Amino acid sequence: MKIFTSIVLVFILSLNAKSQDWHFSQFYYAPLAQDPALTGNMSGTARVGANYRSQWASITAPSVYSTFDVFADFQLMRGRFRGNSLGLGLIMLNDVAGDANLSTMHVQGSIAYHQSLDGTNNYHISFGLQGGFTQKGIDPSKLFFGNQFRDNGFNNNIYSGENLINTTIYADIGMGVAFSGQLNKYSQISFGLGAFHLNKPNESLKEKLQINQLYTKKVAHASATFGFNNKVYVFPAASYEYQGPSKEFVGGAAFGLNFTENKRKVGTVIYIGAFARYNESVIPTIGMITKSLKAGVSYDITTSTLARPTNGQGGFELAIIYNNLVQSKKMRKTYCPKF
Repeated sequence: MKIFTSIVLVFILSLNAKSQDWHFSQFYYAPLAQDPALTGNMSGTARVGANYRSQWASITAPSVYSTFDVFADFQLMRGRFRGNSLGLGLIMLNDVAGDANLSTMHVQGSIAYHQSLDGTNNYHISFGLQGGFTQKGIDPSKLFFGNQFRDNGFNNNIYSGENLINTTIYADIGMGVAFSGQLNKYSQISFGLGAFHLNKPNESLKEKLQINQLYTKKVAHASATFGFNNKVYVFPAASYEYQGPSKEFVGGAAFGLNFTENKRKVGTVIYIGAFARYNESVIPTIGMITKSLKAGVSYDITTSTLARPTNGQGGFELAIIYNNLVQSKKMRKTYCPKF
């Protein structure tokens, strides 16, 4: 009961605070949510993907903290104009949090330009823009406030005096820059910077005159693939997010084995690894990579002060991406599975 009450109180206080965005442990499988410059930055011409995350069910049931997104992006003019290309994409994300069903619907379109830096088209610098809208809502009838507390408990029929609104909609803008390089047939690197909520929108769920600006979120990310004779692979990745007073670092690596004898094919790579969210959780992960499909499962094991009330349970996460690997004749063929 104390845990439940604490969660409710924290949620109520958050109505007057500047909130933190959703996040994914398998951030490397959520490119458009990581950096607009990654739009269309892929080995083929098109891809679609989805990410699902559910956390803290052990202490918030039947209420949930869950995040689901779907995205699609395309690479246009691939192999033309000396290796330069254009990426177009769309991401739709829905996040639900807590007993009052605080919901966020995020719809963003993105565009990115990928400039080739060498004659072999193996190194690119990318610039991306993202824009759309966010709808945030809440069910005030499920909230409890201090002035509704009486000797016999809470009475939500008493007017809270908070003047909450059910829904707010605001425009949202982001941008990013990234570098990607194909080191050889079996190895590649990628890193960049993304920035979201550049217009610092007002997301207040109180009266219209109340201002609750959303902090701009900055993301620094890096990932790599290091292959050894197309048989053994190492996939390191890291992400650092900074949003107002909130900071988050996730990093780690996975190790994969390619189950094919053909050195000119990706085959099927099965990987297993471990990541960590600094000062919060350890994240074991397992997945597979083929020529056209990537999928991963992870689970956050809580190591912070929430470890005791949650019994170490944290967040379950599932990610899947379908990648259409249509190679252009003007592009150099590679046999490198991308994490």
